[in-house]
Parts: sequence; C-alpha cells; structure tokens
Amino acid sequence: MKAWKWGSIIIVCAVGIVAFAAKQGADDQRRLRTALAMTGGYAGMTEGQVNELITSVSNKGIGTVGQTREVAFWLICSGRVTYKDMEPLTQSALHLMSAEKISERAAVTTIIKMLDPSAGAALDRCPK
Repeated sequence: MKAWKWGSIIIVCAVGIVAFAAKQGADDQRRLRTALAMTGGYAGMTEGQVNELITSVSNKGIGTVGQTREVAFWLICSGRVTYKDMEPLTQSALHLMSAEKISERAAVTTIIKMLDPSAGAALDRCPK
C-alpha cells in the first residue's frame, strides 16, 4: 500500500511540473507575440523565425534557451532591431550578461543605448 501511495504522489508531482512548464512556455510565446505586434513587425521576423533563432543561438552554448528567449524578446520589444541584426545582438547580449553578471533586460538596455544613445527607456512599454 505504501508503494501505491508514493507512486501516486510522484505522478501528481510530475503532472504538476509538466503543467507549470507548459503554462510558462505559453506565457513566453504570448509575450513574444505581443512584442512582435506592438512593434508593427519592425524586426521583420515571424514567431517561427524567432523560435528558430533562439534554438540556433542557444545551441551554440552561449546561453540557455530561456536566457536566449528573454534576450530575443527584449530586443524585439525595443522596436530598434531588425532581422539582420537579431542574431549578433542576441549573442552580444548573452556574452554581456555572462561577463557583467546582469539580467537579460539590463544587457539589452545597454546594447540598445550603445546603438542609439537617445533611446531612453525603450523597454518600459514592453509587456511583463
């Protein structure tokens, strides 16, 4: 009887973890869709192309998939990055994060200000 009880607890925990991960992934995709729409497609990328870029960059071992997704989101949401600059700027932000021990948003803010010193608070209107 104890094995059945523990087995049930393990199954319930596993289902909970999978459900949480699925919700988090759906929330991340929603934020990305919102950022693409907010900028009027300025980046010139579809959601699928962004996901391919995220996979490509994270496979290079620079950052995790989650870090890469967050950097890509902030870059797109800034409304100042186009398709051709997306991959190198994503990689630069990930390197900056690692070197300076800063967040994804802080790294993207630094890069945006280097590209356009008048950018100000470009990320303030981005969805949380």
